[in-house]
Amino acid sequence: MSVTSSGGLREQVRLIEQAGMDGVFVADHLFVSHGRPRREAVAGGDPFVRLAMVGTLSERLMLGTSVVNIGFGHPALAFRSFIELAALFGGERVLAGIGAGWNREEFEALGMEFPPFAQRMDRLEEAAELARALFDQGFAELAGEHVTARELPLGPPSSPPPRLLLGGGSDRLLEIAGRYGDVVDLNGSSRRLKLGGPHPVLRDMMRRFTTTVSDLEDSVQRVRASAAAAGREADQIEFSVLVNAVRFCSELEVEAVEGELCEQAGIDRQSLADCPYVFVGPPERMRHQLTERAHRIGLRHLILAPAEPEVLARFSQDVVATIDAEMR
Repeated sequence: MSVTSSGGLREQVRLIEQAGMDGVFVADHLFVSHGRPRREAVAGGDPFVRLAMVGTLSERLMLGTSVVNIGFGHPALAFRSFIELAALFGGERVLAGIGAGWNREEFEALGMEFPPFAQRMDRLEEAAELARALFDQGFAELAGEHVTARELPLGPPSSPPPRLLLGGGSDRLLEIAGRYGDVVDLNGSSRRLKLGGPHPVLRDMMRRFTTTVSDLEDSVQRVRASAAAAGREADQIEFSVLVNAVRFCSELEVEAVEGELCEQAGIDRQSLADCPYVFVGPPERMRHQLTERAHRIGLRHLILAPAEPEVLARFSQDVVATIDAEMR
């Protein structure tokens, strides 16, 4: 969600509700340059301000972040905001998505060192442990290497509390998510491509478009194994996928449209029929793909990247709603 005024946000919420979608996810980026000079970068906004506005404008929409960068400051500050949203609008509506931060440019723009991957994952794990304590008990005591909480009270906890969302594709992230997460957003598999480098946004798209449903089946098993080892109910963890592209077309046009998407992602032309982040074709083809993916990876949530309102409405009504009706 990206807006520049309260009127624009009000209109976006109206369109989202009209389309029959269930929630709003807001990113947490200072900017995204897409390889351009920073002066030309797309600026971000404050996710908590926007979600508070959405909660005021809608009585039913889920409020989520995808995801808050806990590398910029003490994670308790973000958790305080999630707890406040839960108190205002109900914990069942709040999905507290957190991440370790991956965009080197943002750290550099703040004059901060960009930590190596292992260190960022260590910090994220400690932050997830802190979130679990604060959301479930309203109080935390933690003496970590990167995150400290000394008799920290942020309660009493709401009932239900916010749900903790963790997302990524590395084995380490999936293990952390199994130990602490309520929802896991399945990103592109690290077995396909490591991010890193000067332009991680572009590499992320390449990785996502070459990831298959089978890759995500493996990711799900890793999450569930980690949850079981931690003594958690593995079946209680939900899975989501962020869909990058929805393109309605005839069966005869599928190959050409997929080729265009591959070129945009910087990969060789290939079929995207088994890519979980893409839906191309007529509604019946998309329904078949969504049903299969939901079955194979236990998919409970789809997060749709920004698109034309009529596209989002058609996907929600002609694809998702039809499957929901059949399942009932």
